Amino acid sequence: MNKNKASYYGPFFWLAIVSFSVPIVVAAKAFQEVQLSTKPTPHPDASGVDHALWDYLLKTHVENGLVDYDDIARDHLFRTYLRQLSESEPSKLTTSADQLALFCNAYNAFVINGVITHKIRDSVMNYNVEGTEFFDLKEHILYGETFSLNEIEHELIRKRFREPRIHVALVCAAKSCPAIRAEAYTGPRLTKQLEDQSIQFANQTKYVTYDAASDTLRLSPLLDWYGGDWDPVGGYLPWLADRVENDAIKQAILRASRNETSVAFLDYDWSLNSQAAAGSAAPKPASKKGQFGSGSIPNE
Repeated sequence: MNKNKASYYGPFFWLAIVSFSVPIVVAAKAFQEVQLSTKPTPHPDASGVDHALWDYLLKTHVENGLVDYDDIARDHLFRTYLRQLSESEPSKLTTSADQLALFCNAYNAFVINGVITHKIRDSVMNYNVEGTEFFDLKEHILYGETFSLNEIEHELIRKRFREPRIHVALVCAAKSCPAIRAEAYTGPRLTKQLEDQSIQFANQTKYVTYDAASDTLRLSPLLDWYGGDWDPVGGYLPWLADRVENDAIKQAILRASRNETSVAFLDYDWSLNSQAAAGSAAPKPASKKGQFGSGSIPNE
């Protein structure tokens, strides 16, 4: 009799255990998701910067490559992060990947801060103060020195690191820029992050497309403006061909590398990459040839 009762009640016992466990697992997962959205407590690295703050800000205020400038301006952690950058000591970082990640994060944070500070609503290219354009304003404090965005990009990053993929990581607050990544760059993950950015760039028609009717490959102008930066890796066409997934576009790129297919560069939309302006029908600022994320010709 006891044996029969055990076999009878056995399935109900295990069903009760499962029924009791499922809510606990679901609750634990929900709690973890809440934790991810909770504002972090600053824990700076050797340089004095905690990129977890920037990671939180990006995850919270960036969606589909568009920035909620109003919300990030109200977030006190943004001021904390900017202060950390101003007091940072990059020389205390032991790897070039850690240093490059810091500079990329700093550049993107300073661009956003510039948009907020100068109350830009249409385009950074329309901003000019006494002949000084947005990217030439010396107002960004990094390791105790004041820089313009041009100086950070061209002097601190391009000349020092010789890494062409930074051009898909640095975001100049325009819709034709590579989409800002909704996470901070970090030294240990930088190679994978830059490669992922490169693959996303190569496979979006706003940056790389092919017109079969005219046999013309149309590319983002940043590949023209910064083309020389890809020379150490064999040029931007082979670089793209290794990452493009569409076979027709891949073959067009390979033909273009043999001068068998025409290459043209797309117009650049300098409209602000703002969530608030996403549905706006405001006129687009004119594309400026030879410029990307800067107020100077990149390769001069």
